[in-house]
Amino acid sequence: MKHAVSYIILLSFLLISSNCASADDSQLSELEIQESSDWEIIVIEQSTSLPNGNETFSDGDYVRISVKVSNIGNQSINGSWKLKLHSEGVWHPSVGQNETWDANDDRLSEMTLGPLNEGIMTLKFEISIENSTSIISETIDITVSPNPILFTSAGEASIAITGEPAYIGDILTASILVGNEGDSEGSVMLSLYDTDSTVLFSGEPVLISPGSSREISVDFNFSSYGEKWFQWKIISDLGGVSPELSGNHTITILPHQEVRLGLSSSDWSVSNGLSIDYWISLTDGPQRNVQVSISEFESGISKELQKFTITLNQGVRQLEIKITDPSPGLDRIKISVDPLSWYSEQIPDLDVQLISPQPIIEISSCTQSPDVLEFSDTLIITCTIKNTGNSNSLPGHISLSRVSDGYIFSESGLSMVQINVGEEKSISLTVPNWQDEGTTALQVKFSSAVSTSSGSIAVQANQRPLEGFEIPFDPTAALLGAVSGLVLMMILLAFWRVATERTPDTEKKKLESTSRIEKRMKRNNIEASCPTCSQRLSIPGDHVGRVRCPACSNSFEVGVREEIKINTDPPSKKEEMESKDTENNVDIFSSSDSDILSCPSCDQLLKVPLAKRPVMSRCPACRCEFMAFGGDLDG
Repeated sequence: MKHAVSYIILLSFLLISSNCASADDSQLSELEIQESSDWEIIVIEQSTSLPNGNETFSDGDYVRISVKVSNIGNQSINGSWKLKLHSEGVWHPSVGQNETWDANDDRLSEMTLGPLNEGIMTLKFEISIENSTSIISETIDITVSPNPILFTSAGEASIAITGEPAYIGDILTASILVGNEGDSEGSVMLSLYDTDSTVLFSGEPVLISPGSSREISVDFNFSSYGEKWFQWKIISDLGGVSPELSGNHTITILPHQEVRLGLSSSDWSVSNGLSIDYWISLTDGPQRNVQVSISEFESGISKELQKFTITLNQGVRQLEIKITDPSPGLDRIKISVDPLSWYSEQIPDLDVQLISPQPIIEISSCTQSPDVLEFSDTLIITCTIKNTGNSNSLPGHISLSRVSDGYIFSESGLSMVQINVGEEKSISLTVPNWQDEGTTALQVKFSSAVSTSSGSIAVQANQRPLEGFEIPFDPTAALLGAVSGLVLMMILLAFWRVATERTPDTEKKKLESTSRIEKRMKRNNIEASCPTCSQRLSIPGDHVGRVRCPACSNSFEVGVREEIKINTDPPSKKEEMESKDTENNVDIFSSSDSDILSCPSCDQLLKVPLAKRPVMSRCPACRCEFMAFGGDLDG
């Protein structure tokens, strides 16, 4: 009985399974694959996946295949499709994917194959659905012709890696020498793939002429450390690449090197400026190039001071920043380090906080010696000077001066005084032969290139003692009387001189003694008439300028106002006519023993050179024409 029941259950299960399979097979029958003769097979360029225009298939080509699948049923069907490649008696790994075909709909399946191998290749497109072992398929045969371009290895059939040992982020270079043994030129490039054939890195295409060879390379790096496996391959859009130009490679990537930045010391003083010592370290490994940037900050505003590149070796390198004249408002310095063409973790900036040096000089506790100062005593002023700031002072001068007019009594001269931080000194200034009376305000001053400080003291001196006899009168009154008498004497002297300058009468000429006029006549004096009072004056013959009449005190011009011009050129017709008119006036003349003579008409003094006489002359004042002779009337 038990066996009968088991048999019934088994039979029922088989019937159910048979019905399910029949149902799935019926769905499969509702799918139709496009006839292979209608498939779209296009030759493409591998790098761009774009058609290259070739209508035939050549060795090394890549193709894109499009197949249409139609669902003629009323229900969606879930399944998958595959494309298999059969070449040289071997079925190669297929490509495919899961798919859902909607009811009464068409769906296009696309795939890429390559590189193709020379010969007859069979392409098989098949579909299977869930819960069914049945499949439907379509096949097509394509002929792959030999490629006229043939790229082979021109050396070692493997890539060479430069840049090892490699650290995270380091740029490595893979390269191989490729030759063109074909009869036309073509371009190739080197690509790296990961385990799932995804392109990691691709180099630039390189054109190779027939019979020549070129180095093909690609730069790459890794962002993590450890053992890295990748596949490499030489590819060409036109195919014709030897199978030996592909392979696998393993490389070890080391953890990245570390860079550290730190401060050694910082010093800022008014005498030496700002000095910052800092260091940069590099962990074990090859030397590295870094870029160092230095910026200053003042009131929140940054300014780049330096930017330079240095090469670091493993270990510590000391560097220095020197600013001879920093701004007093400078509050910090920032130092940044960045790796160049290599990877490192973030390098923290170095911020150096600064405090401006400020010496504060105070002068206090000034005293005088002696306490009771007498006239002509030697005064000694002693003060205390100290530095309460945060920096040593620059060397400076000490001076003692009078507040009222700034007169300097004493100074340190060439002796310079420097006060260090927290230091206190006693200074003394000496004034010999003190001359001030009463209270005198004095200033003690410290002066350096960057700071000035002062202190004060009031000096009290006794009155100067009286010496000798007292004057029995008022000196001021005596001075005024003397000045008044002097003025009166000058006035009387002026009147006397005017009176003595009058021309003596004719009777005085008969005196045996020689008069002043006769003395002047001996010096070739001439007479001139005063235009105001007609007084006749005797003046030196060579005098030209103004004279003063002693009778009326009038001042007037005497002497030559214009030199007589003597024409040496041949006379014109007009001048010949004028000369004929003046021949009748030849009896009008004037003579002298010097270059000066007087006009016979108006007594105007004229200058006619003695060497050019006799000569006809014309007075510029009255226009009188006369003959000028020498003192002996020229013979």
